[in-house]
Amino acid sequence: MKTLLQSLITAAFAVTMLVACTLPEREQQRMPTEAEIEQYNASVDPDDRIICRDEKLVGTRISQRICRRAGTIEEVSDLSQREWRRLTITNN
Repeated sequence: MKTLLQSLITAAFAVTMLVACTLPEREQQRMPTEAEIEQYNASVDPDDRIICRDEKLVGTRISQRICRRAGTIEEVSDLSQREWRRLTITNN
């Protein structure tokens, strides 16, 4: 019985390794440098400018550099404020 179980585990491991070898590699995205961001921001509208800052993601103490469009930041901020108002009005 043990040899059958060992054979199944070995076969499962082999199949997993073969599948992992055939998966395409994900391309590592490179963060733009400060100079590249400044050059880009000089040539676009204010809403399309890129703003980068270090943020601590939920559940971690490690900061990560996050870059977003200025327009997107404003849209998310407005949406959050509207939701906060809606929640505080309905809960009072």
